[in-house]
Amino acid sequence: MVRPIIWKCEMNTILDSFIEKSELVSNVNHVCSSDELAQILASVESGFQFVDTETGGLSKIRCEITKEGFPAAIVEADYAIAETGSVVIHSSNEQKRLATCLAEELHVVVPLSKIKENLIDIAYYMREKTAQDDAFIAFVTGASRTADIERVLTIGVHGPARMIVYIVKDK
Repeated sequence: MVRPIIWKCEMNTILDSFIEKSELVSNVNHVCSSDELAQILASVESGFQFVDTETGGLSKIRCEITKEGFPAAIVEADYAIAETGSVVIHSSNEQKRLATCLAEELHVVVPLSKIKENLIDIAYYMREKTAQDDAFIAFVTGASRTADIERVLTIGVHGPARMIVYIVKDK
């Protein structure tokens, strides 16, 4: 098998590319240290109905998730893809999957070292995770956008209406 030559970029270039693509779909991005993240999240912690991240000092919260959804959730991404501005979330856990789809506002934490240039860079991860019987990997690029035949755009029908990404600088 012949593989294409893929030039590796510097981390700042990858970060800049991720932020550029992420902002194109109206995401809000914050680059911060884990201490700064803890301060940011402390001010909004009570607003999260679902928490699935170890970063930032939050306690995990699992609540009853109904089809009506809820205001906000925060999850940790396994990876982020600079080429598309997407976050990659392994969500075989049904509650986590529902949280990423039904929260009005989705907050995502991703370590800077987990931002990869493109999908080829996480091929091994995809093979490993999809080999499991209950595999479910979500690629979330931003707020859900849906238009009907009359070309009326609706935000947040099939996913979050707003997405905030916290890119945490590694120690």
